[in-house]
Amino acid sequence: MTKKKNPFKKTKGKIIQGKTTEDRFKEIHGMTIQGWNAKQEEEFKAKTGMTYDEWYVNQVKTTTPIEFIKEPKGTITEEDVKLIKDLQELGLKDEVIIVLLHYVIVVSRIGLVHSLVKELGKSWHENNLTTVEEAFVFVRDEQKKYKESPENNY
Repeated sequence: MTKKKNPFKKTKGKIIQGKTTEDRFKEIHGMTIQGWNAKQEEEFKAKTGMTYDEWYVNQVKTTTPIEFIKEPKGTITEEDVKLIKDLQELGLKDEVIIVLLHYVIVVSRIGLVHSLVKELGKSWHENNLTTVEEAFVFVRDEQKKYKESPENNY
């Protein structure tokens, strides 16, 4: 039996003084979040020969929306299939649909909310997102807007 690592080992018995997320992270890990991300990216690239972005684009381009939904659960519902067909009928390409599905799963934090996917799918179609790269940039821009919004600085 292997001993589990304690994720709070670095902070056990410490009082963290940082007022912002960045300050607290730096106090615990001895580097900024940006520095941590750069280090993780370097390790990933050394292991795979690709950046995270290149790996993600490759994954999206070699997966179907059905496979993407089926992967975590091992099953797919008729409603999931109908959702994908509806998005395809809107004119969204499979690679954009996968980025959209992934985005909704992450943003909603409760999983694949079909009504949200359909609304966002219409918006993405109106914004003429036709490639995984365009969808990726769009998602990153949306994240920046969200992070910069004053009501989201808690």
